[in-house]
Amino acid sequence: MQTAITAFVVAVFSYVVGSAVAGYYLTYWRTGRDVRDMGSGSAGARNAARVLGPRYGVLVFSLDFAKGLIVALTITAMPGNELYTGVAATAVVMGHVWPAQLRFDGGRGVAPAAGALLVWQPAVLAVVALAYLVSRILIQKIEKSALIAFGSGILLSPMLVNSARATAFCVAILAILSWTHRHGLFQGDGRSGQGGT
Repeated sequence: MQTAITAFVVAVFSYVVGSAVAGYYLTYWRTGRDVRDMGSGSAGARNAARVLGPRYGVLVFSLDFAKGLIVALTITAMPGNELYTGVAATAVVMGHVWPAQLRFDGGRGVAPAAGALLVWQPAVLAVVALAYLVSRILIQKIEKSALIAFGSGILLSPMLVNSARATAFCVAILAILSWTHRHGLFQGDGRSGQGGT
């Protein structure tokens, strides 16, 4: 019972941190407008870069990356952290993608996922990053390269992660990222297919 309560508290904490979508708030502060009404329609770093400029895109990515990093660092210090870190990493991504205060319409989840995985499962992050770079060189399409990278991570997670529970959380995170980038299966990198982080 105590484990379930702790996992619930960790999930809520991580979701709340994740739901602080930097691209939305920074764009609103700078322009008074909703970034989701401009560019690609995402609240992530790529769209913030289109709307506000590359420097702001880097800032947004850094802030969203930091959310995943901080949550993972905080929770890994807890006893029994294998379960709790998996819950935290998944919840921070869910908060970023589906923030309640923004009517469940946020970014695409890449930056907070990368921050959490860097701390928690760096081997999975390394495989995803390598698969993305190779795919970008070969096919030149951002969304399709991302889907190939996430798919590679899903397929290889059982070999890279040391427990079935942690593997399940990694697969869940990468499945969420695949879902947010799903338009890349059907079209080029147009407006609706382009995301952010």
